[in-house]
Amino acid sequence: MLMVVDRFEADYAVLEIQTETGELLYKNIPVSWLPEDTAEGDVLRKSGGQYVIDAAETARRRASVREKLREQLGQEEF
Repeated sequence: MLMVVDRFEADYAVLEIQTETGELLYKNIPVSWLPEDTAEGDVLRKSGGQYVIDAAETARRRASVREKLREQLGQEEF
């Protein structure tokens, strides 16, 4: 199950959750449940009952988005 921080609303984070069947769900959780440095777009995993940032998957997804934008905008760097 893939969880991505979609946005923050007041004291809650809205998580976009992709299930094994590909269905997208949204869930609000208290910001206090997340690591202090959590940002929009971070990929989260649950480990030991806690949310942790999957830094490698977050970086991979951000690089993919940058590449897609660069291709669409026709820019060498974005």
